[in-house]
Amino acid sequence: MSLRRVGAILWQEAFVLYRSGEVFADIFIFPFANIIVFGFISLYLSGENSETGQLVLLGMLLWTIIWIIQYSVTLGSLWNIWSRNLTNLFIAPMRLAEYILAHTISGVIKATLVLALATLLSVYAFDFNPFVIGWQAMALVFFNFLLFSYALGVALLGLIFRFGTRIQAAAWATVSFFQPLSAAFYPLEIMPLWLQHIAVLFPATHTFEAARFALLNHGEIAWRLFGISFMENIFYCIVCTFLFVYLYNKSRDTGQFARNEA
Repeated sequence: MSLRRVGAILWQEAFVLYRSGEVFADIFIFPFANIIVFGFISLYLSGENSETGQLVLLGMLLWTIIWIIQYSVTLGSLWNIWSRNLTNLFIAPMRLAEYILAHTISGVIKATLVLALATLLSVYAFDFNPFVIGWQAMALVFFNFLLFSYALGVALLGLIFRFGTRIQAAAWATVSFFQPLSAAFYPLEIMPLWLQHIAVLFPATHTFEAARFALLNHGEIAWRLFGISFMENIFYCIVCTFLFVYLYNKSRDTGQFARNEA
């Protein structure tokens, strides 16, 4: 593992963010627009029940963590494919683990920055501080979402490497599929029972439930929910990592990896 090569990919990510208006909009403009919309929805709901409005806004603020980290892991490689630079990177003496690690670190940095700015926006515009759930609970939420986003991101990246850019829309569309199933904005128990049985299979569901528990109980930590989320995350991280390596090797064996830039 070379920190120098990891740092080189991070520099590339920084230059792409600086020079690409599309990436800047995806990382900063769209999430903040959603936060503003949900902020006004929370103010409206606060007229009926202040806790309901806070829970909705908390869900939106925390969802940005999943979106940004998954975006960085998956879309970072797509930008290299679109610019016909991906094979150049892998001609260099760079390991696959270093490449994935760099994009994951990039996602963590971006998510941390956006969460900090979103917190300031939420505090001053909507009088709500998501860190009211407690710093320890927020750290556990961030860590579990990091694992979930990594697993989802590498699985999608492996599929893109294997089947090409014809399925590239999955890179930004798939995560939206998990948003309603993860009960991001509402308690799990309001979902139909059959759907609850599906939702509990995803670690993000338990993390959102734990975050809501901390908000409603003044920072108390639901260790059981965080524990279930962590164990599911470890399982998905292992499975998705093996799936990614298999699809990556298959892509190179069939020549699809090089054809992705054609």
